[in-house]
Amino acid sequence: MRFSFVYLNNFRNYRKLELEIPKGASLFIGKNAQGKTNLLEAFYYLSSLSSPRSEKESDLAYWGETSFSVGARLEEAGATNTIEVETRVIPSVRRTIRINDRAAKRQELLSICPCVYFSPDDLYIAKGSSSVRRSFMDSLLSRQDPVYSRQLSRYNSTVSRRNMVLKRANQDPSWAKSLDSIDELLINIGSEIIEKRSLLAEKLDTLVKESYRLMSMDGCEIRYISTIGDIPDGITGIREEFSTKLKSVSKEERARGITLMGPHRDELLLSFHGKTFRYFGSQGQQRSVVLGLKMAEAHILEETFNTKPVLLLDDVLSELDSDRRTKVVSLCDMGYQILMTSTEASGVDQSRFSRFVVENGTLYTEVL
Repeated sequence: MRFSFVYLNNFRNYRKLELEIPKGASLFIGKNAQGKTNLLEAFYYLSSLSSPRSEKESDLAYWGETSFSVGARLEEAGATNTIEVETRVIPSVRRTIRINDRAAKRQELLSICPCVYFSPDDLYIAKGSSSVRRSFMDSLLSRQDPVYSRQLSRYNSTVSRRNMVLKRANQDPSWAKSLDSIDELLINIGSEIIEKRSLLAEKLDTLVKESYRLMSMDGCEIRYISTIGDIPDGITGIREEFSTKLKSVSKEERARGITLMGPHRDELLLSFHGKTFRYFGSQGQQRSVVLGLKMAEAHILEETFNTKPVLLLDDVLSELDSDRRTKVVSLCDMGYQILMTSTEASGVDQSRFSRFVVENGTLYTEVL
């Protein structure tokens, strides 16, 4: 799949943009705060109806506007699809999705327009807290499976409600009676999340090992570490183990007023030679393992939707040495469309890219 045309209306700093996109890789060059990242954000929004930079869709509208729209033409194997998303952000968020001029739902959009977004901030997957790595897993699983997204939302709501009950039960023991039904829900939904994350981690381990070896000529390991301990095979075993471990910490939970067991406290462990990338990896090693995770994400989305996702690389090459930069650009040879931003063209094999200059929400097709 590739983008051959995109238009933006009142999106970020773009009042209006219509852009024909050549085949192959495209490089968007410009100074900071000109709109390069906003452009990639628009492509990702078409793919996922979410932003990699902001949790509020109201932030995506041009300043003072109440709505924005993004559209594109997609091409694959001789077939052409058009997609349009119009989003009203005031008084509340309301979206209208159209595919080939007919009303469509979010999951259909995800399936025909997968994208993988990579920016320097993604290095926090390796060097940040466990919550960043959980978010990486949850984002990927939600894009594969709409059921997972709903499960995660219900689980997080259950944890919040349970924490409230635990705090009140510490003051008034009668509140403890409501914990049984909440615990059952926590265990059932949490076990399904643990199972899906664990299976994803196994696949990531295989894929990232291969990519990391290509990038750094070394080995690595990806493991899902759960607060319930070793993860049994099958959902029944996971539920039983979760229930047992939850009971074992009941006194401590009531004393502290928080839920101590469950996927909200689990970890995706990234390590090499028994050492974590977070504490012992060099900058180059951290970049390589995150690149490996992003390449694995692309592979998994391609396997899920039977089309190659578009790779959106936001000022990534400046963070890499020349060898890793060459290996990233070589993804063009594997059939991926690459849309990439940079503050300068130096250090890039410019013969591989169609080049655009971005200046205050306007694009030029020649480097000035």
